[in-house]
Amino acid sequence: MEKKDGVRVIRFFLFLLISMVSILEGSKLEKVSVQLDWKYQFEYAGYIAAKEKGYYHDAGLDVELREYHEGTDVVSDVLNRKSNYGIYNSSIVVDNGKIKPIVVMATYLQHSPLVLVARKGIDNPAALVGKTIMGTQNELKHSSLSLLLSHFNITSRNTHFVDQTFSIDPFVKGEVDAMSAYRSNQLYLLDQMHIPYEIIDPVEYGFIMNAGNLFTSQREAIEHPLRTQKFIDTTNRGWEYAAQHPGEMIDILIQKYHVQKSPEALAYESNVILKLMMSDFYAIGETNEETTTRLYKQLVRVGAIQEDQKLGKFLFKDIVAGSINSVQLTPDEKLYLLQKKKITMCVDPEWYPLEAIRDGKHIGIAADVIKTFQSKLGIPIALVQTSSWNQSLEYAESHRCDILSLAAKTPDRMKYLHFTSTYLAVPLVMVTTMEKPFIEDIDSLKEKKIGVVKGYATFGRLKRLYPTLDIVEVASVNDGLSKVENGQLYGYIDNLVVTSSYIQKEYTGSLKVSSRLKERDELSVAVRLDDPKLYDIFEKLVQNLDDKTRQDIYNRWASTIEQVAVIDQKLVWKIFAAVVLGLLAFTWRFFILKRYNSKLLELSITDKLTGLYNRQKSDAMLQSEQKKVNRYDTYHCSVMIIDVDYFKRVNDTLGHQMGDHILQLLAKILRENLRQTDIIGRWGGEEFMVILPHTSFEQATVAAESIRKQVELHPFGMSDSITISIGVGELKRGQSVHENIGRIDSALYEAKNGGRNRVCIG
Repeated sequence: MEKKDGVRVIRFFLFLLISMVSILEGSKLEKVSVQLDWKYQFEYAGYIAAKEKGYYHDAGLDVELREYHEGTDVVSDVLNRKSNYGIYNSSIVVDNGKIKPIVVMATYLQHSPLVLVARKGIDNPAALVGKTIMGTQNELKHSSLSLLLSHFNITSRNTHFVDQTFSIDPFVKGEVDAMSAYRSNQLYLLDQMHIPYEIIDPVEYGFIMNAGNLFTSQREAIEHPLRTQKFIDTTNRGWEYAAQHPGEMIDILIQKYHVQKSPEALAYESNVILKLMMSDFYAIGETNEETTTRLYKQLVRVGAIQEDQKLGKFLFKDIVAGSINSVQLTPDEKLYLLQKKKITMCVDPEWYPLEAIRDGKHIGIAADVIKTFQSKLGIPIALVQTSSWNQSLEYAESHRCDILSLAAKTPDRMKYLHFTSTYLAVPLVMVTTMEKPFIEDIDSLKEKKIGVVKGYATFGRLKRLYPTLDIVEVASVNDGLSKVENGQLYGYIDNLVVTSSYIQKEYTGSLKVSSRLKERDELSVAVRLDDPKLYDIFEKLVQNLDDKTRQDIYNRWASTIEQVAVIDQKLVWKIFAAVVLGLLAFTWRFFILKRYNSKLLELSITDKLTGLYNRQKSDAMLQSEQKKVNRYDTYHCSVMIIDVDYFKRVNDTLGHQMGDHILQLLAKILRENLRQTDIIGRWGGEEFMVILPHTSFEQATVAAESIRKQVELHPFGMSDSITISIGVGELKRGQSVHENIGRIDSALYEAKNGGRNRVCIG
């Protein structure tokens, strides 16, 4: 009896110990929640796999998956931080024409499963005019379906729209002619009931959206970047598992998550979902910025988004990259920048080399400093062009620009601007004609006319410090120096860097620096007075600008010419000879390097075995041709993907040397039978790709058949003939390279599955 009691005591203490360990482990986990946008189904299999297989737990996360219930607003819950993360069917959320500030973490469905299912015979969008269409308000306003309908001018004026009932009954009973549907769900039910239907897919008309987007709020992304990244990584891992074990996930969905669907329906759904993930072309969870940017432009074009709404940074990886810098911004400041999206800037258009506008671009010392600031902010600083410094000041006062890149503090400007600490201090000098003497004290130049640019802080300061001088306002630096040269002014005062640059470029031999004042131009970033948060940010940027960076920028632009008494002619000739020798050496070295670089470039884009372009170069040319197709309505470009039939058998029986020889002969046949303008590349292994610019689909098919015959008839030096299979297709406008090549690649596999030695079209 005592022994049993002892065992019970030991078991009790073991139970307590295990419970304490579990409690301690649980307390270490970070609790996060994910709001789903529908009921549990295979579309969330990756999240469920990550939870059930312990991936979240291993990463230190305690994840709650929240099923959708009627009235749930997924976006609002995440933005108001009721949930950490959410799932949405688009990478852009629009509300009353404005973009909601969501941060896209991952995309799991590269193409949306959302389509229109229509009655038999309604096989194109134009046929929907006058019909009854069922869909949700969001689908009919902000989805790929809305873009499709808008493109074909299908509106409430010529078509009847009814609310989605989330049932196929209205369609089955003939109460509606078309309805929004998901390829993964409703199509299965219609097939089971043997109901005939047509599918109108926006993708076929160039309106591409992704779905299954995992998103969060900007504040969550900024305040918890490591936790968010862990959630992305473990969810990706969960999707990898779900893709490899769909049967197991179906069992879990039915048994543990009580999904009210048959195993067959879930199997159908899993097949559709895994296809839409397009894992052959995209990494699991990969976000596609190009798709979202195109969607944004389409939504603006149809008026769903107000034109003043900018997309800004919306990908988690970009937001994190933008916030990781040496400037310690607070979470509120980071959030402020994300919501602001861009900072507008006015500059002095003619104050070279401190700054100037040339061909619409900001250049000079200040421009380089602003670029370093922009790299740390993560949002663009956009130039607002003005014709003069005076106009820049007017724009700043009327809030047409947020900052002045380089300005000196004055009492008048402080009424509407806040100035950071000085980041550039330059001595003031006076420029005169060459015959004027060097002047120690400009106060002695009583009644002499001295020019200063209108609007510069120098004007007021000199008036105050040197009341006996006759200070005259001029339009610009060039205007002031020109008036000095022609005798209208005795001298012109500005800072040393600017005056020296102008003398070197335009006034050598006629003007000189003849006096150096005690005063300096102390220059800062000026920020609009009503934006204290922006001022705090720029003050941090200026304080963080290290001396080396500052000096390097200054050295790149600054040079000086001051008056010198004597020029050493021998020294000049020695310097001249050294410069000539240096130039000769540099020229010889340049040509040698150019020759080697040309050879290296050729090697970097060439397949070593065949001498054709390699995969990297072929990819680049594909992108280039796709851009041409998208840009020009009349431009056509077709592509062939060629695969050698039974090539493994050749390598296994005759050896790899013979296999390499056959690939080289094939490359030779392609070069001899195609145009010089055609782009031929080795796509990989025994696959070749041919890009045919200015070639229609029909012309490419004829060329492909000709090449197939040439290869079949060619004597390769072996008893059996060598044949090839070819997939042919034209690059379609509005589709990505991934999509176009996927279609042509499918045609190739159709050719191989259909018996090989044939051409199939995609």
